[in-house]
Amino acid sequence: MAKLSKFRIETLSFSSTRIVWRGDVKVAILFSPLNEGEAYQLYPHPATYPTLDFRGLPAPLRPEFMSFLNLEAVEAFLGIAAQDGGEVEVRRAA
Repeated sequence: MAKLSKFRIETLSFSSTRIVWRGDVKVAILFSPLNEGEAYQLYPHPATYPTLDFRGLPAPLRPEFMSFLNLEAVEAFLGIAAQDGGEVEVRRAA
């Protein structure tokens, strides 16, 4: 069985938007909350998943965005949280 690459989060230098990578593949875009108390929004990267379309699904199954209360929740979802003594890899793009 092939071992999957780990996720990493890279913050763009010109905005608060982050790119989620798996190995050398851009898998998602992470948008920071626009206002205090709002959620982080994780969206499949359109360059990698151009045909991803949820329009035919009922509303509860239509996850155009996945919402998370904070960045730590996103990291835990991606399995890169430092809960088991590992380090969270978060980079800032040049």
